[in-house]
Amino acid sequence: MNRLTSRLIVALFCLLWATVPAGASVLGTAGFYNEFIFGDIFQENTDSQGRVAAAGNVTYSNMSVASEIEVKDSRYPELVVGGNLSWANGSVGYFSDINSGSPDYKKGDIVVGGSATIALNNGGSSVAFGSLTTGAALPFSFSLEQAYLQDLSTYWGQLGATGKTTIKPGEIFLTGTNPYLNIFSLSAADIKKNIGFHINVPEGSTTLVNISGDVGKMKKFGFYFNGMDGNLDGDDLNNDGQPDFLFPDNLILYNFYEATALNIAGIEVHGSILAPWADVLFSNGHIEGNLIAQSLLGTGEAHNELFNGNLPNHPVPEPATVILLGGGLIGVVAVRRRLKD
Repeated sequence: MNRLTSRLIVALFCLLWATVPAGASVLGTAGFYNEFIFGDIFQENTDSQGRVAAAGNVTYSNMSVASEIEVKDSRYPELVVGGNLSWANGSVGYFSDINSGSPDYKKGDIVVGGSATIALNNGGSSVAFGSLTTGAALPFSFSLEQAYLQDLSTYWGQLGATGKTTIKPGEIFLTGTNPYLNIFSLSAADIKKNIGFHINVPEGSTTLVNISGDVGKMKKFGFYFNGMDGNLDGDDLNNDGQPDFLFPDNLILYNFYEATALNIAGIEVHGSILAPWADVLFSNGHIEGNLIAQSLLGTGEAHNELFNGNLPNHPVPEPATVILLGGGLIGVVAVRRRLKD
């Protein structure tokens, strides 16, 4: 390799690492999806306000997807299915007669790698959507994203705690003072039903909660942030037209880095969940953030409060960066050949 080629490659690396993270998510492509699943989804009688992606088959009944995605936010399809889609009754995107929202919200696009079977209702489709493409090439590689997120989960799970964890009967307290990032460690066995889950960290800081154990549970307990009850999230008690308290859902990540099973029920989860090996049973509750898992079954509801906190960079670049880098290196080789000619 001559000196000119070396300089071009170094410059390309610098350009990529300087520009790709802008507007990107540390969770990769999954960071733009309310639910990002590596296997199958089976859900009914619920909704995901944000985008949904599944590498396997998706079976929906009475399901709404992506009702909170705006027209200007069109980087990815609203529903991506790697396998087959089977659906009876619902919608993808915003429809004034079905969803709540504003005219700025879009009708959703569906991309299916296999086939789609959509039930009829009075002779027409029982599912409202903007477009449907079947037998399609997927817009990203689920296998690459899965490998990246599993490595990421393991990497973060090995980080040492920076905050203090205090476990008392009926309560868990996570206390940190760093204005940027606070990391906590818990065992899945520590998280019981009917507890108070208290996060006490500076406003604006990112919270990473690493949870060990093969089987995780988040059932029937409440969240508190700096003493404020999560049930008050978004309430306007003084009637001034502004919420009195907003839980920082988009800055909290629960990392189940060992779990192969996760049961979520009877709860309002404040924050995102990264459980890339776990089969998730999610019923009678909702999550204010991303849900990344192996499979998803149930009636749990997802709200489009996506994680955008600051976490340590993973040593392996996100798949989209690798693809871009590969294309750039091909260009470097082409330039070198031209110069030689």
